Amino acid sequence: MDPLIILIVALVFAMVLVIIMAWLADERRLRVQERVERLHQRPRSPLVEELALPFHERVVKPIAQRFINAIGAMAPAEALENARQELEKAGNPMGLNAQSFMTMRVFTAILGFGGAFWLYTNPALAENYRLPLAGLAVVIGVLAPHYILQKSIQGRHNQIRKGLPDVIDLLVVSVEAGAGLDGALAEVVQRKEGVLVEEFTRLLGEVRVGKTRRRAWQDMAERVGEDNLSALVASLAQAEQLGVSIAKALRTQSDSLRTRRSLQIKEIAAALPVKMLFPLIFFIFPSLFVILLGPALSSMTGLLDMLGGGGD
Repeated sequence: MDPLIILIVALVFAMVLVIIMAWLADERRLRVQERVERLHQRPRSPLVEELALPFHERVVKPIAQRFINAIGAMAPAEALENARQELEKAGNPMGLNAQSFMTMRVFTAILGFGGAFWLYTNPALAENYRLPLAGLAVVIGVLAPHYILQKSIQGRHNQIRKGLPDVIDLLVVSVEAGAGLDGALAEVVQRKEGVLVEEFTRLLGEVRVGKTRRRAWQDMAERVGEDNLSALVASLAQAEQLGVSIAKALRTQSDSLRTRRSLQIKEIAAALPVKMLFPLIFFIFPSLFVILLGPALSSMTGLLDMLGGGGD
């Protein structure tokens, strides 16, 4: 046999052997790594888990949070309750509670007044601009947190309003298939995502710990504060009280929501011409005049120059 063929066969056999050994070694390494990860995932005591956190998470952040809550707790009880309700409607953005939100309002107001004082005493600004800019800084410092919170509430309500018809349709399908209302909600939680699903998840958790279904639905409606969701809760409560089919009540509510949404879209579309009037007058029409009348004016100017020169 040709020695070259023997050499090629030996090299191929050696290459296949090396590949198999490397694959086996990699499999062994992966198994060892999985065992090590399982050992590291053993339940640890709360003290060990707390000591594993960074210093600022263990010491600095709790002290700062207590200081912030202590300042906010000085606010009147009514103001704290209103802040708590507004934060609930907004979904507690950035993990804020009522005390921390009131503290934030105090600090932004102080910053606003400090900025106003600096602007009013700044010699680089003209005297005519000092007082208006100082007043604007005060208004921004005092009202900025409340404005941002209201915008968060509006955005959350818009998300709920957009997702509610589809969620109700899925509830109708699940209820008509034989599932109970709680089972239908669990199906929605598994298949959907978003703000409304988070509220339904919280509702199911409250029902599991012993709260009645009607009380949980009412608490969700009060917590969210969105009109369409409140109408859905009232419709379900009425259907349960009168013995009407839940699926029929849900379908009626879904049709009502879609009709209301269609009317809102038509209302927005009807208001568009009025909103487009100001951009047309101040931005588009001047550009059109320059493009259309510019060459004509230039030609007329040249013609007048020629006639004037001919007259001389």
